[in-house]
Amino acid sequence: MIKFFRKIRQKTLTENKFGKYLTYAIGEIILVVIGILIALSINNWNENRKNSIEERATLENLLENLNLSKIQSEQLISEENQLKQNLIQILGVNSNNTKVNTEIISDSIFKNAVWDLQSDMPTFNSYNNLKSTNKLSLIKNKNINEKFTELEFRQNKLNDILEDRLSVHQIRIDDILENDINFIPLVKSNIPIINIENESKNNYLQVLEIKRIRNLLGMKLSFTQDVIDFRKNLDTEIKGLIILIEKELNEKK
Repeated sequence: MIKFFRKIRQKTLTENKFGKYLTYAIGEIILVVIGILIALSINNWNENRKNSIEERATLENLLENLNLSKIQSEQLISEENQLKQNLIQILGVNSNNTKVNTEIISDSIFKNAVWDLQSDMPTFNSYNNLKSTNKLSLIKNKNINEKFTELEFRQNKLNDILEDRLSVHQIRIDDILENDINFIPLVKSNIPIINIENESKNNYLQVLEIKRIRNLLGMKLSFTQDVIDFRKNLDTEIKGLIILIEKELNEKK
């Protein structure tokens, strides 16, 4: 096409027909512009296609990580509930008003209630990597981005309450195991081969009648309920994000 216009241009110049030459010159310019626009359009299409593929891969990685986080979250909530039940049992404050019986409070149960503390949190490695590399913009869905912001907020709130509980535990509650009981029998649940026949047995009824100890364990119970509530809030955000991302991936098929 360009050769065709070039021949006409040479002919019109030879015949000194400037008006016709100008017309064909403009035609050449228009063709060049159209060619540039087509090239840009193809380039933009390729770039959008590349971004779409990268976005899908990103969403799939996030979904895989969130499904793992959901399993972790549910396990951590289960462990917190077990700790809560152990504390209720040794304090004798269960809802059916059953009087605490020291015969059913083994060393291992007392140890689990007083010593155990879960400070782990679900992991969000894929999201953190995207954030640290400034690639969150790959996710075009506004609702997903907003949901991740809410998840991060819930995660920070949970971290705060976990740190508060750990601080109180280290400063106050660990003191019970150090000064108010014989800790050696409690070790046997972890190291069964040790011999504790010569160790003095703990009178948990007497220990649990001490107001300071009851108050400290009551504080741990209260903190644990708060942690359960915050863990459930985070769990809700995780499951909500899974639903949103699954929907987005289905729409992109």
